[in-house]
Amino acid sequence: MTQHDAASFSALVDQQLEAAQRGLDALLALPSGASAEEVSATFDRIGREIGEISGLAELFSSVHPDEAVREGAEVASQKISAFVTELNLHRGAYERFADLDVGDDLPGDVRRYVEHALRDYRRSGVDKDDATRERVRALQEELIHVGQEFDRNIMAGGRTLRIAEGHAALAGLPADFLAAHPEDADGSVTLSTDPTDFLPVMLYADRDDVRRDFHKEFNLRAFPENVDVLNRLLAKRHELATTLGYDHWAHWACEDKMVGTAQAARDFAERVSARARPVGESEFGDLLEELRSIDPAAERVEAWQSRYLAERVKRRKHSFDSQSVRPYFAYDRVRDGILATTEMLFGVEIKRSEAGSPWHASVECYDVFEGDRPVARFYLDMFPRDGKFKHAAMFQMRSGVEGGALPEAALVCNFPAPTDSDPALLLHDQVTTFFHEVGHLLHHLFSIHRFHGFAGIACEWDFVEVPSQLYEEWGWSAGVLQRFATHHETGEPIPEALVDKLRAAEEFGKGMNVMGQMLYAQFALTLYDRDPAGVDPGELLGQLQRDLTFFEKVPGTAMQCAFGHLHGYSSNYYTYMWSLVISKDFASEFGSDLMSAEKAKRYRDTVLGQGGSDDAGAMAAAFLGRETSFDAWEAWLQG
Repeated sequence: MTQHDAASFSALVDQQLEAAQRGLDALLALPSGASAEEVSATFDRIGREIGEISGLAELFSSVHPDEAVREGAEVASQKISAFVTELNLHRGAYERFADLDVGDDLPGDVRRYVEHALRDYRRSGVDKDDATRERVRALQEELIHVGQEFDRNIMAGGRTLRIAEGHAALAGLPADFLAAHPEDADGSVTLSTDPTDFLPVMLYADRDDVRRDFHKEFNLRAFPENVDVLNRLLAKRHELATTLGYDHWAHWACEDKMVGTAQAARDFAERVSARARPVGESEFGDLLEELRSIDPAAERVEAWQSRYLAERVKRRKHSFDSQSVRPYFAYDRVRDGILATTEMLFGVEIKRSEAGSPWHASVECYDVFEGDRPVARFYLDMFPRDGKFKHAAMFQMRSGVEGGALPEAALVCNFPAPTDSDPALLLHDQVTTFFHEVGHLLHHLFSIHRFHGFAGIACEWDFVEVPSQLYEEWGWSAGVLQRFATHHETGEPIPEALVDKLRAAEEFGKGMNVMGQMLYAQFALTLYDRDPAGVDPGELLGQLQRDLTFFEKVPGTAMQCAFGHLHGYSSNYYTYMWSLVISKDFASEFGSDLMSAEKAKRYRDTVLGQGGSDDAGAMAAAFLGRETSFDAWEAWLQG
């Protein structure tokens, strides 16, 4: 991979856009009798040229250490979006598809390509009058700028909490955390709201006031900057949807998903909430009982207390302390173990490569081989730094097209970085996050198709999380973990009995966690399934939190300002639970034989390798041999 400065990256963007324009010219120059296959292939080449740069622009705007490159990548995304908007509103290009005779003799993938092209053109407003199309064009351009501003404020919106009493106020935190956060000259300690600091403090800090203050700081990221930005994002999306003839944005956003309609998404969220509430009520009762063992006068559990109290309940009920597994999860061992698990499961070989020239010295490059043949490349950008995306995600850099360049992707996380004196011990939650993101990676890298439009993760968006959530199951298996989770000092594999305790303790809190997910799902739907004028997102969040969970919104907080999914997923946060229902069904197909190469091959052939070449429901049925069911998810919820 070529290392870019701002100027060279801008030149690359212009080069790719010129190639895409040549592709559009070629499409328009096709003779009137051109076949559906020729029209589709010519049109698809435009998407391939755009794909060569759009993913890289998104990645660089999120992770590049050079601010000038990050800013240039944002400009690049604006240029790319402008070209795509023009293409989506181009009547000449649309008519090449509209004039085709889509007969039964067409190959299935060509018929699907044409049908999807026509669907997407009509959803973009290509058939509207000139004035409407011009307004759509302007709104699309405005939305790119607003969305980038929202994301940028979150990336730059990290906050800090100064603990004046220093380590004395951080009782309960593990020794390696304290060593990594030495006291300043005045005896204080400063913590960041990055996940590497936030999660341990909320889990382990004994001081209630420390957790309370940190919870407030964490939920004030990108505040007040994103208050107005979010309102503009909601308003412009609503105007775009109504301009296109839809009732609201959620109507438009759900139409091409598995769920089909915004009402179906709400019905799903309400069904899930109803199933989870009895489990959550019991768990909340356990939290309150635990709190009263500390403070007999306590009347309710506050949001900043939930993780800490859950840890105490797990210790009391299951004799399990989440710190007890950390010595087995040194970062390097986890990385190597997850990659080795992937090799064994899918019959590939993953080799560290020095050929790439990545964007930061800490980034690692790997090549994937099948036999002697290289089939993919990926990068690991795993540690926090200033100006970098703060969470975990897989960024698509290039989709795999038959006969073309190899697919590429990057995993971006924010795990603690190992040093000579610190092996960077992970929480088990971070281990499952690693598995999760590799699940996305495999979905992208294994999907190769002759059409760029069907390659990579090109399925319905509410199926996207299925492969990632499914791969988390491997992070709970004693047989899998014992292959790589060894004590960083003794080399002893993690004991099966300890994994059993881990799994038993994981049962606690599922109901409350599901209800929390449904809070976010219904919050997103409610912001987007109506005219947002007059809706205060902060007040709405507080109301829904009271109605849908057992916790009150902490006064003065503004979580919605840093809720990046309100931009990326918009109304469709329900996707995570929708996908979890399917992934639990898939996991039941593997059963206890998670390392079955035969099942993994069938899963790869019927799901991972299909990309967007079939409906997600059909892919799921092909793997399961039946339609999907709620049964496995409900069994998981009930424990």
